[in-house]
Amino acid sequence: MQDISNGLEPFPIPLIQSEAGSFETVIYITDSIFPNGTPISSFRPDEDEEQDDPWTCSCVRVDDDESALCTVRDSDTCDCVSGFGNFYTPPDAGFNQVLNIDALPERLPLVECSPQCPCAERCANRLTQRGVRLPLMVKQSSSGIGHGLFYSPPSEKSILPKGSFVSLYAGEYLTSPQARLRWASQLVNSKVGEGNYILSLKLPDEVWHIDPRYKGNIGRFLNHSCEPNCLIQVVRWGMDSLPRAAIFTKRSMKYGEVFSFDYANASGSTELALTLEKESHHEQDGGKRTKCLCSSTQCRGWMPFDESL
Repeated sequence: MQDISNGLEPFPIPLIQSEAGSFETVIYITDSIFPNGTPISSFRPDEDEEQDDPWTCSCVRVDDDESALCTVRDSDTCDCVSGFGNFYTPPDAGFNQVLNIDALPERLPLVECSPQCPCAERCANRLTQRGVRLPLMVKQSSSGIGHGLFYSPPSEKSILPKGSFVSLYAGEYLTSPQARLRWASQLVNSKVGEGNYILSLKLPDEVWHIDPRYKGNIGRFLNHSCEPNCLIQVVRWGMDSLPRAAIFTKRSMKYGEVFSFDYANASGSTELALTLEKESHHEQDGGKRTKCLCSSTQCRGWMPFDESL
């Protein structure tokens, strides 16, 4: 397959299919939706609020040149930056940026300017809204854990910096009751070896579950590792938007490396609970668990599992 996203991402993401491997087809989406197909971008915390009047930041600075806007220097003129900061590096000539992970306070949410930001393409505070822009490839993993997402730049000498945005973890947004029903249905109807991909965003005042099994993006191809090279950071596209799960590299990566994160603690944070269960099979009596195949020196031996589902 030349492009697993079918042209929905800025750059094609090829799928290399081995003869022995199997591939579960999903409907590709670039941003999450509700089970009825409604985009989560249409969500408003106040049901009486006009749907066509979302919260937007006010950017009053006007330049004659083509420099980026909503950077750290614009804290006096951009509501988003003044209220929540901008933890992305200033864009280079190709508008490439990375997240300064070490500078992001643990309890402070990552809030980007909303899609309605008047700075449009010049906005330097909308990195996760620009889609997948890395040279990536989906192929069978050598460890026997199914397909994985690999870094595949044209040059084998290329290094992907720490804090690079990989993709969103997109899927269907479920409430806790909906997630339990779907997980129970998968236990009954799935075969051994089929995975559960539900990611749980457990924030102080809200809980959402993201299920990309039927409708999702390349985020579903990141496998578990007890010593991962990626983490998930919750990001909001404007102050009143739903939380999204954004995948960033937590260290630099080389050509051919496979992307991974820790399903037991996807964010690597003690202040934010994110759990993803991609269990091959789980017996309700607790008698069987899935063995971890990450082969890292920090391997805990078994795959994590969220008993709340």
